[in-house]
Amino acid sequence: MPKSNQDIIEDLGSEEDRAVGYVRRHPNFLTRHPELLENLQLNHASGPAVSLIERQVQVLRGKNARLEERMTRMLDNARDNERRSTAVQRLARGLIRAPSLAAIAATLRQSMNEDFAVDEVFIGLLAPGFRRHDIEGITPLDATHPVLACYANFFRTRLTECGTLDTERGALLFPHATQPVHSAAVVPLERDKTIGMIALGAADSERFRPRQGKLFLEMVADLAGAALRAHL
Repeated sequence: MPKSNQDIIEDLGSEEDRAVGYVRRHPNFLTRHPELLENLQLNHASGPAVSLIERQVQVLRGKNARLEERMTRMLDNARDNERRSTAVQRLARGLIRAPSLAAIAATLRQSMNEDFAVDEVFIGLLAPGFRRHDIEGITPLDATHPVLACYANFFRTRLTECGTLDTERGALLFPHATQPVHSAAVVPLERDKTIGMIALGAADSERFRPRQGKLFLEMVADLAGAALRAHL
């Protein structure tokens, strides 16, 4: 009984599968039969046919380009991390040497401006641990302060928050900002037994993003928290 067209198509498909499987199991097949390379052609994306060797060269060039791009990104990240680590060490030295709360606030602000592309800094310390109103750069957060109500969830979870900043919160945290603040990071000062918060603001809306890494932010907050507690 003659085979139907469907049977012929299925047979061809089976033969192709077997051929693919054989070549995969014997990657040196074309090395042992180089004459086949002269008869193999592949359609390139641009249209004209190219030989298998030419196509392999193109594929390898594409892979090399992707690897070079990936390596460049890794090197850039390594340089950024090294730069940040150096800046954090410089900040740590400055905070250790700061003789007062006002000096700590000034040191933190200078470091954020010069080393971390941060435009504005807010330091809020919780009452009753801190009640003074005469130290520039540090805000006492008593029970009636609007920051406590606005960031109630933050103080409950004590988790770092990063992202865009709406106008209301921007005015609340940075009322004297020289330019609008569009993104911010809010970080607890000592997470286990918090003494307050720091908020870092930037005019760049992409400076702080919700899914960004928070390691350096929390390192900065830990250093600042330790320095502040030593003077409370």
